[in-house]
Amino acid sequence: MLERILVYGMTDNPGGIETYLINQLRALDPDKAVFDFVTDFPSMAYADEAKAIGSKIYYIPAKSKGLFAQFKAMAKIMRGHPEYKRIYFNALDAGAALTELVPWLFGRTVITHSHNGSTDKVKLHKFCKPLLNLFTSKRFACSKVAADYMFGKRETIIIPNMIEAKKYDYSPEIRQKKRKELGIENNFAICHIGRLTNQKNPMGLIDIFESVYKSDNSAVLLSVGSGELEQEVHSYASEKNLDGCIRFLGRRGDISEILQAADVFVLPSFYEGLPIVAIEAQAAGLPCVLSENISREAAITDNAHFLSLDAPLCVWAEKILSFKKIKRTSKLNELEAAGYDYDHPSKAQTELKNYFEGGNRDGIK
Repeated sequence: MLERILVYGMTDNPGGIETYLINQLRALDPDKAVFDFVTDFPSMAYADEAKAIGSKIYYIPAKSKGLFAQFKAMAKIMRGHPEYKRIYFNALDAGAALTELVPWLFGRTVITHSHNGSTDKVKLHKFCKPLLNLFTSKRFACSKVAADYMFGKRETIIIPNMIEAKKYDYSPEIRQKKRKELGIENNFAICHIGRLTNQKNPMGLIDIFESVYKSDNSAVLLSVGSGELEQEVHSYASEKNLDGCIRFLGRRGDISEILQAADVFVLPSFYEGLPIVAIEAQAAGLPCVLSENISREAAITDNAHFLSLDAPLCVWAEKILSFKKIKRTSKLNELEAAGYDYDHPSKAQTELKNYFEGGNRDGIK
């Protein structure tokens, strides 16, 4: 019998969680299981592909429109669809408990997967954390940091964030083509991929880039992503007269090619769970300069380097510039061995897939 799992956590932005979930959906045997999605965003990333695979999508009001409206919409789905025995929540903070309440009251199995290591919503997270753990029957996380943050010391299964590693594998041909397309053939290209939101420290990124640019005026910053701080970030770059050397590329569907075109990947986040973009950048053979606030579990290859956000900007700049002449090589074998490759899943990932496909087999009970 086909298992239908209702999944919460998709947004309208094709970011880390969204990429993880579409990869999970792709990996399922379509004769055994399918993900249906419930989202409180007006549109959903990867919606067309998900529907082509066989997924249904339900749109419910956002919490900001009123909790009662969201509760009512979730209750309607629960009453109308008894086939949803398992509701799979992919959460950035324990505020997800407010949405988990409804399926829990309907007696459904609530599964929570933690994808973050901290939050700006500290008070909400602390208030809701006991509730989330009360409602949750199965606990998963992308890293130990994310597990401790969401669940404390409770038993949690760590699931590596799979990517299509071959898609990112270093290609000199793609690199040359993309650099020409972007007009950066003679530039030292620094890449950042992430939402323009406080968590990702976009102002700090611009400060770091400014320090690099002062030492090397061939440097260019490729900033991929959008978010609530977009206008402020653009204004901050203008104030520093960096408009001409920062490319704000917005949301893109060619991330793998942009990573090929870049020379260094930089992620100075204030916190993360285990950022998929750092895995993708390493798969592309890029040297990665990451903040020490990011879990060391993100170091899948020897291309990951960590610096404190308290370090002087010149230290960040020096580290980034040290990779200017580095020789790029394929890291595909290392991604496969670490269990982060879509085609070579880890034992934990295989167990999770079996669990979703209808069995209590291979370790997940």
